[in-house]
Amino acid sequence: MLEMMVGTFFDEDDFEYMMLSALGATYHKGADIGECLSTAASIEAGGYEGWYRAWLGTADRVRAFAEGSTAKRHQASARDAFLRTSLTYYKNAAFFLDGTSDPLRTLPTFKAHRECLDEAATRFDPPVEKVEIPYEETTLPGYLFKVDYFGRSRPLLLLNMGSDGDATGMYLDGAAAALERGYKALAYDGPGQGAALFLQGLYFRPDWEKVVTPVVDFALGRPELDPERIAILRVSQAGYWVPRAVAFEHRIAAAIADPGVFDVSTSWTSHLPQEVQELLEKGQKEEFDRAMEEGMPFFKVRALHVEVPHGALWHGLALRGVQDG
Repeated sequence: MLEMMVGTFFDEDDFEYMMLSALGATYHKGADIGECLSTAASIEAGGYEGWYRAWLGTADRVRAFAEGSTAKRHQASARDAFLRTSLTYYKNAAFFLDGTSDPLRTLPTFKAHRECLDEAATRFDPPVEKVEIPYEETTLPGYLFKVDYFGRSRPLLLLNMGSDGDATGMYLDGAAAALERGYKALAYDGPGQGAALFLQGLYFRPDWEKVVTPVVDFALGRPELDPERIAILRVSQAGYWVPRAVAFEHRIAAAIADPGVFDVSTSWTSHLPQEVQELLEKGQKEEFDRAMEEGMPFFKVRALHVEVPHGALWHGLALRGVQDG
């Protein structure tokens, strides 16, 4: 009987991954199981457009509920609805837009996602503080999650997202757990992430110590943070950035890499045939490009339609998605 009950939500691996992530977000109220299941049931098999429309519909509906709760001064209900709308529903809606006929919808969907997180932030107790961290000639946007109103000196957890997320997602990946354990938490968008990417036009850089050190400088300017107890947690591609950063930034007492990354390029190259990898290693650009073009029909759809334009965008290239269907 148990074997008959076990299955998957989607045949497509990329949809399945995002759906399981959405269900995982329910642990810290970043999604609702019923809303996720009803959304999944409304998605037609295959096609990024159907995925976008289903999650956008859920996001808009739950956002309307949040706004209605606000009008009735039901602040807890409003907070929770804004939170799951931001962290899961708008995020999921935007994720595969590079694979559709209109990838430019990413920006307005991202803005809706951030607007809802900002609304949720004001309804936390104590409220989450939006911050601007001085960085070179501009600032990096972030969120400071607080434990209490008393200004006690507390340890701080810095939260560094990886390649395809932003500061808001770090609420689920560390901030919520930190608050429960008496830590304050500071999540921020580095270059190539979130608002720093979409609203400021900042792109990835390898020397991430140039990002983390300004964040530490900012943190040490806050009197309610214990300067001797600063830790940093990173996920995904930040498993390369953060270990490098703490090699130079010695004011951080502890660093967590989940996982540690020695070579970012292997996530792209490890799936290539050996002969194609050799062309890349030898710098035979024309031959490599020709082999890639000939092999594209055999690559996974996500790699062709989503990962390539995502990577191009993060690194400051103008390439957008290869359209599906």
